[in-house]
Amino acid sequence: MVEHIAERYAEHAPPADLTQYVACFWTRLAPASASPETTPAHRVLPDGCVDIVLGFGRSGEASASNSVTEAMGVGAMTRPLVVTGERPRLYLGVRFRPGYAFAALGVPASALTDERVSYALLANDAANELDSISAQTSTEARLRAFVELVRRRLAVAVAVPASVRAAVRRIAIAHGNLRVATLASTIGITRQQLARQFATHVGVPPKTFARVMRAREALARADAARAAYPRTVDWSAIAYDLGYYDQPHFIDDFKAIVGTTPSEWMR
Repeated sequence: MVEHIAERYAEHAPPADLTQYVACFWTRLAPASASPETTPAHRVLPDGCVDIVLGFGRSGEASASNSVTEAMGVGAMTRPLVVTGERPRLYLGVRFRPGYAFAALGVPASALTDERVSYALLANDAANELDSISAQTSTEARLRAFVELVRRRLAVAVAVPASVRAAVRRIAIAHGNLRVATLASTIGITRQQLARQFATHVGVPPKTFARVMRAREALARADAARAAYPRTVDWSAIAYDLGYYDQPHFIDDFKAIVGTTPSEWMR
């Protein structure tokens, strides 16, 4: 039997001047003994965010001091991404807040939805930027250099419209449980304008973003319930509190965003 080896994942708060744009920086390190056979599949769920991700070395290598072997922009997702097989020994990533996709990546967000795009296509001086980070000799130094790269990108970023920020904030506060049909008029623009702005700055339509936020809140509540009372989750109460009109509706949305039904997730 192959013994699966867990990777070490950590999130790092952004500097104060980047908190408007950045949800977190993050690192993921595979143990030196990791291999495609011993590293379990990793499921990434939609969250309305876009990331820039850098990979160093390969799993199974004794050191994470190798050069960048992967560099990509990851668009907003409408379905879960399952990462399997050989992958870098070390990942560095930055997760931008919902609505800041265009500011972060420099292209309309809808062009990258559910896609992973080479960083070389998103930066004019990608090779020199990545070489500068590769030259650092520790994870901490690389992370600092990565923060500076992000800061330089955002210094020349296009401003995010106030209407996008307001719509994202309202959807997030409501955990997706609100009438998207009336959201545009509430913030003073037309539905067509809001749809175009979300395509540019978020990457998914307002209704899809609300669907993602609601499913993630259901999962968060289930996680909390299971932590307090192992293997006991009142899915019906969660679905009712979050405004799903019936159980099949809830199960369909949950499966689309999480990749499993609630009962499968419990197992």
